[in-house]
Amino acid sequence: MKLKMTGLAVVAVAAVAAGCGGGDDEEALSKAEFVTQGNKICTDFNTAVDKDAGKAFAGLESASDVTPDVARKFFDAALPKFDDAVDDLDALGAPEGDEDTVQAIIDAGKSDSKAIEDVKDDDAAITKFVTQGSATPDFDKKAEDYGLTECGTQNA
Repeated sequence: MKLKMTGLAVVAVAAVAAGCGGGDDEEALSKAEFVTQGNKICTDFNTAVDKDAGKAFAGLESASDVTPDVARKFFDAALPKFDDAVDDLDALGAPEGDEDTVQAIIDAGKSDSKAIEDVKDDDAAITKFVTQGSATPDFDKKAEDYGLTECGTQNA
């Protein structure tokens, strides 16, 4: 069985793109440039998190086989990557006129991450984050709505 953290599978290997936008001396990215670079960040993250999922969920036959320890193992590997990826998306810099929308995406990512971190000691809650459709639903929705199609659940 391949469990996929789609929302977490969103944004990690972004260091590659982090230097490609934003900054005080640089012109803001266009929305198309932001979406292209953001989707690359998310694609790279998805690949990294799929590997984490493969390791954490190896040998499991169904979602009902996920234990709290397995869920924690997965999040211990994936959540720091998600946090880094959200930071890397933020580092791209928002396209002119879209600052509030992009900030809402970043804020949703940070909020979703905190929600996971806050329940890591709750067996039922941490397991639910793995077995539900997405561990980062607010981030996914806002990212997808903006055009970051590799950052949300529709790429699963």
